[in-house]
Amino acid sequence: MDEKQKNIIDVGRECFNIKGLQATSIDEIVKKCKISKATFYKYFSTKEDLANEILLYSNKKFLNNAKKIDDDSKINNKEKLKMKIILIWEYLLYDSKLNIEIIEKFSECKGEEPISKFKNIRKNKILDEYYKSLEAVYGKDIDKVIWELIFLIDSLVHEFILIMRLKDEKFEADFVGEYVIRVIDINIEKLKDKEPMIKKTDIYFLVDDVENKLYSAEKALFLEKIKNLKEIIKKDDNLINQKKLIEAVNKLQEEAKTESYNSLMMDALLAFLEKEKSLKEEVSILNNLKNKLGDEI
Repeated sequence: MDEKQKNIIDVGRECFNIKGLQATSIDEIVKKCKISKATFYKYFSTKEDLANEILLYSNKKFLNNAKKIDDDSKINNKEKLKMKIILIWEYLLYDSKLNIEIIEKFSECKGEEPISKFKNIRKNKILDEYYKSLEAVYGKDIDKVIWELIFLIDSLVHEFILIMRLKDEKFEADFVGEYVIRVIDINIEKLKDKEPMIKKTDIYFLVDDVENKLYSAEKALFLEKIKNLKEIIKKDDNLINQKKLIEAVNKLQEEAKTESYNSLMMDALLAFLEKEKSLKEEVSILNNLKNKLGDEI
């Protein structure tokens, strides 16, 4: 995407947010962009085509930002969870009005099925981000109730947005993130010994493909955690067996790519890595994920 296209998208988003899709003309957009109509049509065939690109661009930007949080080895897992909650809250808060306007317009033009599918996929991606971060922070302690916690987080995030809209309240991003995590911590203690009432199929929208999507998310998380572990080892020059530990992580990565979650080699590599005290927490998360992935095979 070049700068001109990005500028059209940014200006289009601003105009649609203020006036709505139907009341905004292409003339207004090109005037604000300081471009000709020919330049607009070089990138977008219609106003609706631009609106569709805004939806896709917004979703891609959200996922890229989520990945940046996951990949930052300097941030601890609980802080990453807080950052994810804030990211999702801001994403929904900023884009929701625009998305509803576009979705309503598209529903009239194209029928509800493609738009419903888009909304469902977007919702599932948000749930996947909650899942990955919760798993990284709390591990096996929340296995039984992780989907209840995801339901709780998602409800709280939407409640903050509703209050801000209906009462014109303002909340600081840090307050939202810290409050939601406090509620999670309190509820983990209350829920962990109880039978779950909310299952993943209750809140995932594409029910027929839930298992495959969740399995794929867990595989991706497993590889991400291996990558993070490797970065931790590389940066710690005080590790006596640094070279051997890096070799072990490289072999572990190869095993993961071939999905050999039940192999003796993977067990041996994780056992070797776990002997290093400074890596114990990260390896524990990997072991928990490996066991889940192995059970699915």
